[in-house]
Amino acid sequence: MSYVRYLLRRAAFAVLSAYLVVTLTFFVIASTVRLRLQQRLALASWGGASEEQLESIREGFVAARNLDTPIHERYVGWLVDVTTLDWGYSFAYRRPVIAVLDGRVQATLGYVVPGVVVAVLAGVLLGLFAALAKDGAFDWSVRLTAYALFGVPVFVFVVYLRYLSAEGVVPLSLGRWALATTAVAASLLAGQVRFARASALEQTGRSFVKMLRAKGADRLRLARHVLRNAAIPIVSLSVTELLAVLVLNIYIVEEVVGIPGLAGASLRAIRESDTALVIWTTLVVVFIGITGNFLQDVLYGSLDPRVRSENERR
Repeated sequence: MSYVRYLLRRAAFAVLSAYLVVTLTFFVIASTVRLRLQQRLALASWGGASEEQLESIREGFVAARNLDTPIHERYVGWLVDVTTLDWGYSFAYRRPVIAVLDGRVQATLGYVVPGVVVAVLAGVLLGLFAALAKDGAFDWSVRLTAYALFGVPVFVFVVYLRYLSAEGVVPLSLGRWALATTAVAASLLAGQVRFARASALEQTGRSFVKMLRAKGADRLRLARHVLRNAAIPIVSLSVTELLAVLVLNIYIVEEVVGIPGLAGASLRAIRESDTALVIWTTLVVVFIGITGNFLQDVLYGSLDPRVRSENERR
């Protein structure tokens, strides 16, 4: 039951964090909207607009944004709109924002999730067995490969992979999603390998590993015990650091590969000054980050019961 309470508390904290971000976004927008009105009026005046035209612009701007409504009522309406997914209208796509994002978020997650899974699984296993074979041929091969991947920018890797696919060097021509998945996995793999190896090395010198080796335990059994003890720092990298890297990588991958995903909509919104779409493409990324941190808390509580007991004492 304590683990259930732990999960409920972390879920409540995640929801509270999401609405805190939404609240801060509202007040940032509210504090800048008057400045935008003044800029629009100044541009119209510089263009030779009459007083009647300026007043018409002012009235239209105020009416469109409900500026004549008290701020607390606008705030409540904002929270209701967020909760009911009424996120405004995209002028770049001439559709509601939620309709623009519907399908695009799934498209982005469609290559990000498998790419992350491949990077985490391969990186952890390679780093773990490299640590157990420290300074051996396998360890040096893994380390050199990780250093090489660190030195290759994502867009270079994607372009080169597309070239190999087009020239037939790659046996099966890769589709856009397979190409994007491979690019994400390759861009994250090096960090996973190095961090998993470092975390495993911290465990290999401990007494339980020496005892297992003295008993003649094979490498697979050693790896299982080392991984169990190194899981917490590995999970920390897998969830927190990967999210930070992915925020940058999805913009590069979708622009180069041509996937109609979240990053593509965000870039178009920025180019065409589509304020509503810029706000909500950014907030969707924030929401995904909050969800990732919640999953990290869930894994922490599952892997280490001490985390749950510490939260219970608080």
